Amino acid sequence: MFDERIALGLPSLADYGLFEAISIAKKLGFQSVMAFPGGPKARHSLGTFATLNFYEADEDERKRLRDSLCEFKHVSIHQSWDTKWQRWIDCASYFRAEIITVHAGKRTQGESMEQFLGRQLPFLSKIGDYAQSKGIKVGLENEGGRCFEYESLINTIKHPAVGATIDVGHCSYFEEVKSIADLDERVKQINKIIHQLLRRLRTKVYHLHVHNVQRYDAIDFSNIPHPYWEPGSLVDHRCIAEGEIDFVQLFVVLREIGYCGLFDIELEEPQREEKAFKSAEYLTKLLQSSSY
Repeated sequence: MFDERIALGLPSLADYGLFEAISIAKKLGFQSVMAFPGGPKARHSLGTFATLNFYEADEDERKRLRDSLCEFKHVSIHQSWDTKWQRWIDCASYFRAEIITVHAGKRTQGESMEQFLGRQLPFLSKIGDYAQSKGIKVGLENEGGRCFEYESLINTIKHPAVGATIDVGHCSYFEEVKSIADLDERVKQINKIIHQLLRRLRTKVYHLHVHNVQRYDAIDFSNIPHPYWEPGSLVDHRCIAEGEIDFVQLFVVLREIGYCGLFDIELEEPQREEKAFKSAEYLTKLLQSSSY
């Protein structure tokens, strides 16, 4: 069994049905899982993936699924690709999840930082209030834009139920990283940015999404039916044990800030079970060697 703080994101098991994916997660040795409530766009580069189908399921179906998920130590929820934020949180509450990840949003072109915060803070505070009433924390996930804008948002919102879900692989989408033409320098920058974010946000880091990045030219795309990365990019959602993010040093920083949350594995690897197992095995060793 893997460390209970390591959760397998069920989207990592693309093209499997929901109960089939849950069964595979258990057989692989995972004690925790992450899933989407439902909604549109339940697909990535490998194809469709199973969601909890919370919107459409009747009460009997929901109870059957809750009984299955009760065997896991921890459950986390990722927002759907829609605007039904109350339903996301209702889903998290129903399945006794501890945290839900919500996209932090990005500043639009021509929008000042003051306008961005004025737009996002009331909305995110409303989400925080509703989640807090259900006993759930909200992690705001980085999704691009500028790193300092994301950091400012997390530090400005003072809601006790709202913090950061830092997606380490998605740190490659920050302008401070992807604007660097030289890949060697870009790799240095992504590791630097991750460490800086963790150290600056510290106790506001509620949650981590973990996967690695690899250089585009190092990837065999023959078994990836819907690739969306561009030549010259850092390809995310790779096996944690294989790539450019220095997870050994990352864990040094995590121990330094006293991080005690979950690690949600998010992969888009054609070797679904093999890479999920390898990623969790690697994370477990890091947790054991870090002694925290």
